Amino acid sequence: MRVIVFGATGKTGRHVLRLALDRGHEVTAFGRSADRLDPAPGLSAFKGDVLEPGSVDAAVEGHDGAVVCLGSTGLRDSTTLTAGTANIVTAVDGHGVGRLLVLSAAGVGDSWAQIPWSSRLMFKTMLRNILADHRAQEAVVEQSGADWTIVRSAVLTDKPATGAVTATKTGLTKRISRIDLAGYLVDQITDASLARQAISVTT
Repeated sequence: MRVIVFGATGKTGRHVLRLALDRGHEVTAFGRSADRLDPAPGLSAFKGDVLEPGSVDAAVEGHDGAVVCLGSTGLRDSTTLTAGTANIVTAVDGHGVGRLLVLSAAGVGDSWAQIPWSSRLMFKTMLRNILADHRAQEAVVEQSGADWTIVRSAVLTDKPATGAVTATKTGLTKRISRIDLAGYLVDQITDASLARQAISVTT
């Protein structure tokens, strides 16, 4: 498939990019520093900003799937995820992109009961803006006509891959390595069994 990865230069996006290439996908990396990525077979780079609708629209055209791994700009940021994802959804729907995967966080929506008390405390205090942004982001995704799946990540680590990922709608989430999360996201590019659903992932 021809896949575009938003946030491809971020900590999780880089893993998604590499694994998607390893599995034979043609991948476009979208980001403000995408032009700094090392060349690789099957990789195209599109330097752009998700907050610029025209840039997003031009990048999305011609792709079969999109993976959204956007990050907030800081603890006070409560709009970047929503605004950027809204531009992506508009482009995805406008160009008939069939598959849309969006990274969110365990604790959003009906997954609140799946997170430990420590995460709840963080979301109620220092991460409250990020939680609000993820909630609004998910609402935008749910309006898309694509086969979207929202992947709600447990607390992220930079530990090595375990290969053991649990996807659950009810179970408690703890932690997950970025590379394990990336592997799950790439798996879902060609697996639409969870289309138009949100799922939490943990190890």
